[in-house]
Amino acid sequence: MGKLGTLKKSEETTTWEEESGLLDFLAKVYSEVARFDITFDFGISAVPSPPKSIDGNEDELPGIGFVVVRRNSSLTGRDYCLYTLLKGRVLYGYIGVYSAGAIETARELKPMTDFKNGTAALNDWLRALVKASCEKI
Repeated sequence: MGKLGTLKKSEETTTWEEESGLLDFLAKVYSEVARFDITFDFGISAVPSPPKSIDGNEDELPGIGFVVVRRNSSLTGRDYCLYTLLKGRVLYGYIGVYSAGAIETARELKPMTDFKNGTAALNDWLRALVKASCEKI
């Protein structure tokens, strides 16, 4: 019975990603983005597949958390995106220009470490995306 109890205990061990709230946060990102877009109607939507490259290389792609794009009809051919990269235990947010499946980074945003309260930071990032697309950075 001692071995069985030990096995059961090790199976119940949670990962850092679960404990920190990162997985829960990432699971609700797209619904929060949709809610933001329904409220403000800025034309923000999820990118269904990961980008082909970031700043011309593919090294960062395994760390992608999510990518959303603002398609602005008045700025044809220039779609701005918000994308995230997980580095260590920090989720970094970036604003970039999204074109033909590739991203060119324009600006780094304030990183996120408190995933349990990540919705507020996500809304800040989404506002930064809208602002960047209006400024045409």
